[in-house]
Amino acid sequence: MIRQFTTKRDIVGAFANTMNLVSPELQDHHEKVSYLAYRLAEALDMDEKHRMMAFAGGLLHDIGGVLKQGNISLSDLEMSAGQVAAVGASILKTFPLTSPFAPVVRESQTPWQRLKGIHTDLKVTHQIGQIVHLADAVSLLLNSESPVLNQIGQVQQMIRCGGESEFSPEMLAAFDRLCAREAVWMDMIYRPRFFLELITDNRWITLDETVILTEFMSKIIDFRSPFTAMHSAGVATTAVALAELVGMSEDECKMMRIAGHLHDLGKLKIPDEILDKPGKLTDEEFNIMKEHAYYTWILLKDVGGFEQISAWAALHHEKLNGSGYPFHLSESELSLGSRIMTVADIFSALTEERPYRKSMEKGRVVAILREDAQRGLLSGSVADLLIEHYEQINERRAAESKAASKKYQEILANKG
Repeated sequence: MIRQFTTKRDIVGAFANTMNLVSPELQDHHEKVSYLAYRLAEALDMDEKHRMMAFAGGLLHDIGGVLKQGNISLSDLEMSAGQVAAVGASILKTFPLTSPFAPVVRESQTPWQRLKGIHTDLKVTHQIGQIVHLADAVSLLLNSESPVLNQIGQVQQMIRCGGESEFSPEMLAAFDRLCAREAVWMDMIYRPRFFLELITDNRWITLDETVILTEFMSKIIDFRSPFTAMHSAGVATTAVALAELVGMSEDECKMMRIAGHLHDLGKLKIPDEILDKPGKLTDEEFNIMKEHAYYTWILLKDVGGFEQISAWAALHHEKLNGSGYPFHLSESELSLGSRIMTVADIFSALTEERPYRKSMEKGRVVAILREDAQRGLLSGSVADLLIEHYEQINERRAAESKAASKKYQEILANKG
């Protein structure tokens, strides 16, 4: 029997919230583009399947920006829009559930004159790419601090100034029709979360589909730095191996993999100069770093079906003696899943290369795990289980980390 696990709307909402963490300037941008892209497809009389493709294209169009180093701004993304689109398409292609949207994202920054010049046979994905391109341009022109209806005329004029060099005549005509619908503009500015209501087929997503989708989400975190490109894969694999050894069910092991994929989701809020700092963090920098576990909790806690997963993922820096962060939970408040995730995270971090050190040899890793267990920082029984099966678990971790690193390098090749 296929187990229904969570809903499309919950997963899309979590993804949108995740993208909003990347930069304050990106707050609600993707929701607005997604909403307007759907409405443009609707104005073009596209069927529901293609409206949802426009919706997804709007949400995913800047996904390639995760490979940009440093703080990400809208101006940065627009200055390198073509590159961002190419990298985004490359990321999407690597996952079966997102690959259908790759052509849309690839063409989402291509001007009309160039698009029709390089494609003599225009496909519907090219047209939807144009929809996303127009929705993105409009979203950038709107000022959320000013009354939106007073802006429509000026925005319409500015879009028209781009003329048919940027957008097809058909697209411009559809946009003109939308300009007469006040509610569309007020929805976009005043109710950004309303975009989720456009998901009319709010179907259940299976546990297996959730595993795949959360692996995709993990790349948003990991691919921001070459030093973390394989971290979530290593943590997830280690956590699953430990979960299997303690006798967790097949479904619980899949949930553990999801928690491993997403445990560092909140790191999107942390500046790169802190994440990649080669030396020890200052107290002030460490306080900022501590926020990431809390944001992981915030992003996951309201997703249906994630009640256990959110705790397993977000509590990986809690310690049995209460000295961890951000909640300072005690031993009795930490489940076996959370204890496993703590050990998996520490083990993966120690066996990976970091900006400030090489990966550690087995003897040093074992010594650290045992010392941390003696100090009451992590579960001694889970640490002992990992040490007992060290070679087997490390082999699995290394294989998954290597595969993730290879995927990162392949995508990185599209940045040029």
